Amino acid sequence: MNTPASPSLVGTTVDNRYTITQRIAHGGMATVYRAVDARLDREVALKVLRPNMTEDPAVIEKFEAEAKNTAKINHPHVINVYDQGVGPAGDGNVAFLAMEFIEGHTLREVMRAAHDMTVEEMWNIALPVIRGVAAAHRIGLIHRDIKPENVLVSHDGDIKVADFGLARAASNHTGTGMALMGTVSYMSPELVTGEQADERSDVYALGILIFEMLTGSRPYTGESAVAIAVQHTNSRVPAPSTLVSGVSPAVDDLVLHMTEPSPEDRPADATEVLILIQHLLENPDTADQLAEHSPADEAATDAFSDVATQPFNHAATRPYQASPESDEVDDPTKVTGPPQPPAPPQPNVSILPPSVVAGAAPAGDFNHYQREPEPSLSVQPQARSFGNKKPHQPAQTFAPIAPSRAAILTLLIIMASAATVLLGHWAGTWIMSWLFG
Repeated sequence: MNTPASPSLVGTTVDNRYTITQRIAHGGMATVYRAVDARLDREVALKVLRPNMTEDPAVIEKFEAEAKNTAKINHPHVINVYDQGVGPAGDGNVAFLAMEFIEGHTLREVMRAAHDMTVEEMWNIALPVIRGVAAAHRIGLIHRDIKPENVLVSHDGDIKVADFGLARAASNHTGTGMALMGTVSYMSPELVTGEQADERSDVYALGILIFEMLTGSRPYTGESAVAIAVQHTNSRVPAPSTLVSGVSPAVDDLVLHMTEPSPEDRPADATEVLILIQHLLENPDTADQLAEHSPADEAATDAFSDVATQPFNHAATRPYQASPESDEVDDPTKVTGPPQPPAPPQPNVSILPPSVVAGAAPAGDFNHYQREPEPSLSVQPQARSFGNKKPHQPAQTFAPIAPSRAAILTLLIIMASAATVLLGHWAGTWIMSWLFG
């Protein structure tokens, strides 16, 4: 049973602080208003929960906790949270969330106006969204309700993700969640079956979002939310190129990888998705070739041919020797006999590497500068043979050195100079005259 819409709060003041000037959007869980913060004199987006949800203490408790967690995200592509609480408004109390106000449109409105997007236009929107979700994943926060209505595009081109944690606050409330057709269209199979959500659930929703931007339609449609939910658990998201042209096999491979039915087969979180996209954008040709590589047929996977398995024929070979008719030597690479088998085909390689596990130990020691130790050579001392020659004998005595006249004169001059310094100029002059006449 659908809950009736809550009365408009335009013209009222919430919590004696936020004066509501305009209603922006209305959804199954809350209504978004444009308001003025009287305390800080700035415009804010005020999200007010439905009255029936405000009456549930469990919802309010979760709402407060998730608002505090969302305020921890500091990223240019995530809406800033300013305030949260329960306060008077009109005839009663309301639970509200004061957020950054973005002058612009939701991604849903942008998609309706564009009808279909090119791959480049899709990346211009998808990359900021994935970066914002990755920032939340790094602090352990999961969105749980990624859809075009929760992506805001400003008039200046800024793209921001909103409503982190709001889906969790309303997850246990009766009549909420499955009642929203848009939300079910992006819901991962594990959420449909009631299992615990994690970062891979957001990855699934991001894959559906990329699919819809490329094709202009959602992969699953139906007359009821239950019919759509069943398709998530029993069907497979098709490749975007099957619906529109111009989508490369690498982009197909990425979307299929993000929307794998089993969470274990998807990227671990939005950060890993960014790594895959970066590889795709930096190496488009290589990524497309790897994605297009089809598995080899059964006949081409034989490792050995019939020729390779024939018995060895001694008569078909001859020993390597020089040709008697010429001085040339036979080429040892020319081998007679059966032809060699062809090289086995290369294995099929997927564009998408396995999940990146943080903290995984490296596979082996990659010290490329460490060489294998060379074997040590043991040297044995051997006696030297001199043949008929006698070994060298060192001289036992030294010949006397005869002093020369020049050496004696040099010594006398040094002594006279020293006497001049020590005894004075007169004594030095007398000694010099006595020595040299």
